[in-house]
Amino acid sequence: MKRLRSFLIGVLSCFLLIGILGAIFFRNNIYVWTLGDVGTLYMEAMECYKNRRYEDAISLFEKLAAIDTAVYCKFMLGDMYYRGLGIAQPDYNMAFSLFKKSADLNNTDAHNNLGIMYLLGQGVVPDNTKAFYHFNYGAVNGNSQAQVCLGTMYRRGLGTVKDSRKAFEWYRRATAHGNVDGMNNLGYMYANGLGISMNADLAMYWYQKAAALNHSKAQYNIGVLYAEGRGCEFNLAKCAEWLTKSALQGEKAAQFNLGNMYYLGKGVERDLLKAEMWYRLAADQGHNNAKRFLSHLEQHKEILELDSNFVIHLIPE
Repeated sequence: MKRLRSFLIGVLSCFLLIGILGAIFFRNNIYVWTLGDVGTLYMEAMECYKNRRYEDAISLFEKLAAIDTAVYCKFMLGDMYYRGLGIAQPDYNMAFSLFKKSADLNNTDAHNNLGIMYLLGQGVVPDNTKAFYHFNYGAVNGNSQAQVCLGTMYRRGLGTVKDSRKAFEWYRRATAHGNVDGMNNLGYMYANGLGISMNADLAMYWYQKAAALNHSKAQYNIGVLYAEGRGCEFNLAKCAEWLTKSALQGEKAAQFNLGNMYYLGKGVERDLLKAEMWYRLAADQGHNNAKRFLSHLEQHKEILELDSNFVIHLIPE
């Protein structure tokens, strides 16, 4: 009787162990089965996201992201945490964790975002070397935004040796994918002779391609070229037109310099009220010179720092 009892206990233990191991091994499949039609659930999540029903979207993506192989859902959920969509405020720690899981499954967008977080120190200790690693992984695997970021790392010498030629090459590769940041930065490289011979005509060409796709910095940079008479005729009225297009999209450098143009009456009729408006918009975005100039205007002081020649400078990404 004791032997039979021991035998039964042993058999039951084996079945229990097999059940536990099976549950562990097939855990993901079991979880997917409990969700029902995963494809429909994903489409619903994307529909909520597109319609800016972020709380519903984040709830659905949380279910989907728990699937081991749901690479893109982990990325999407991480991006929502990163940008604070559907939650009270951005959660960089959660975003980093989700990007890491997605990147471990070779998602290049996740690698790019990890690079940004390491570069800016969002949810992690800033680390240019790790940022370079993630941008490089994304770039060599064809991610155009990672290619732009890697180009910038080379251009500025962050996490690697400064190399303008490599920066130019990575920007050029990004433009082959139609990346507008790459187009703008390629224009910057041509305009300044970085990694390539200086060529104002090609700088204008790439800025115009990006501006045609509504890139605010490229619109601003076209204005700068008109103010300098490079790759086009000198024309401050045209400069003001392009700066206005950029400023209306919220580009603070354009807002500040448009304020200067209205303050000085360069390319536009002098209008201190408009100058104050553009300074204020730029100041609200943290533009330090705009804050100073706005303070002077409010105190009815002359802005002595401004030169009557009106000098502005190109900006990259």
